[in-house]
This record gives sequence, C-alpha cells and structure tokens, in this order.
Amino acid sequence: MLIFEFAYTGVLVQRTRVVTFLACIAATACAGSLAAPASADRTDSQYVLSVRHTDAGEYRQVSLDCDSAGGTHPRAEDACAMIEEAGSIEEIPAEHGMCTMEYSPVSVDVLGAEEYDETFGNSCRLKLAKGAVFDF
Repeated sequence: MLIFEFAYTGVLVQRTRVVTFLACIAATACAGSLAAPASADRTDSQYVLSVRHTDAGEYRQVSLDCDSAGGTHPRAEDACAMIEEAGSIEEIPAEHGMCTMEYSPVSVDVLGAEEYDETFGNSCRLKLAKGAVFDF
C-alpha cells in the first residue's frame, strides 16, 4: 500500500485506491484505442487461438482464417471444419475417450470471430473436448 506523508500537515494520505482506479481507466482507454483498428479488419472467420500450460509455463498462439483455411494454424482445414460443423468453438461436441486423472491445467483463449476461454484439467481432456482446433 502506498502511503505518503505531507510534511506541512503531518496527515497520512492513502492514494492506492485512487491511483489504481485511474490506472485501470487509463489502461482501458489505451487498450480500446489500440484494439479498434485491428478488430475493424477482422471478418467473421478470423481467430487468434492461444493455449497456456500453467504448470509447464508454456504458451502458444496461432492465427486461424476459415475463409481460406489458412493462418499459422498447422491443422487449419480440420479446425475450420469442426467450427463450421458445430457453429462455434464453444459448441464443438466432446469426443468420447479416456484420459488420466493427472491434473495439469491447460487454459485456452480465443479472440476474433468469437470470444471464448476455458481451462481443462490436462492436455488429453482438451484434445477430447476441442479436437483439431487447439492441436498446435
């Protein structure tokens, strides 16, 4: 907590809440102005997908464009087919299968044509739940 003492009054002033509030407002304003041009160029078929393995500290991110089944995603055609068939990433039905009971959380985030985030117990559960979409 930041505490400042004014020499001429001897009054302690706590500025943490005000400073935090102003920083949040400034960050939101900057993020909004920076994100606007990028999102204006997006279509209903462009995604930015990320996978974060919390325990391993591993982070990966790819782009996916389903208009041309391209981007940096290694399995773009399969991923786009799954999204098109289900209607959205969130609605992709999970496959049946078995996974170990190992808890090694994997978080996924999607920006672009759809916003989605979810955390799975491990990589196997992610693969069964979302298939080729997060297979990178």
